[in-house]
Amino acid sequence: MALYQKVCRGGLNISSIFHSPATIIDAEAIYREAKKPIYLHGGQEVVLRLQNDLADISDLIDISNIDELHGLHKEGSTLSIGAGENHAAIAGSGLVAQKAPVLCELASNIGDSQTRNRGTIGGAIASKTRSSDWNAALLALDATIHTTKTSHMAEDYFSRGGLTAGELITKICFEIPSKGIYLKQTRASSTDALIGVLVSRLEKKCRVAIVGSQRVAFLCPALEAALSAKFHQDVYDQSHIPEGILADNADASLEYQLNLVEVLCKRAISSCA
Repeated sequence: MALYQKVCRGGLNISSIFHSPATIIDAEAIYREAKKPIYLHGGQEVVLRLQNDLADISDLIDISNIDELHGLHKEGSTLSIGAGENHAAIAGSGLVAQKAPVLCELASNIGDSQTRNRGTIGGAIASKTRSSDWNAALLALDATIHTTKTSHMAEDYFSRGGLTAGELITKICFEIPSKGIYLKQTRASSTDALIGVLVSRLEKKCRVAIVGSQRVAFLCPALEAALSAKFHQDVYDQSHIPEGILADNADASLEYQLNLVEVLCKRAISSCA
């Protein structure tokens, strides 16, 4: 189904064609044929673009009715979450609470109620304009991001710069941790993380992932190695944090960010001990 939408905003005529495909194959076909399309589910990304380049969007492709993008399942040693699941559904899932409660806690503290009920995990991971708490979970739980083109390990996904044009996330598979905790210090103006830290204990290793205010997400291999030898907050040292990733910005100085990293890492490690 395609509907022609025309909106007058600020004296500017914004025209686009609205599509509501029932399958991933249909959605991809529409995307290929359109001039300047965008996928739409929760609408959070489109809201951000209202202030910028919505006039350049020829087609809005609503993927919220595609059943293939929904579902939460245990698959072996992993927890599979459909890209179309919203944050509230993940936060309230009994399966997620049983297998990976750290993901329930993370999802329940994303944005406000409207954001949690409309925004999706796939949209948050795909976004190139906002920071995401999910980025820390992807790294700390050795997640695999399945798309319409391939499968990405989390580290590879970030190093490649995210999705390519037309690529759509279908599901995310997280390793199920024996323990895990996510802590964050939010910005004064929102619930976005100024610094977020997720510490996990997997079957054969531990992970420490940090997410910053500038869409930065990274692992701390030196700290992980130290924790593998002795899992205690006292092993933390600032030298364990990779240099050159965090930097002074409008939200906080580098010194303040590093202090937050230390405080949050020690608390998270202690909670996972």
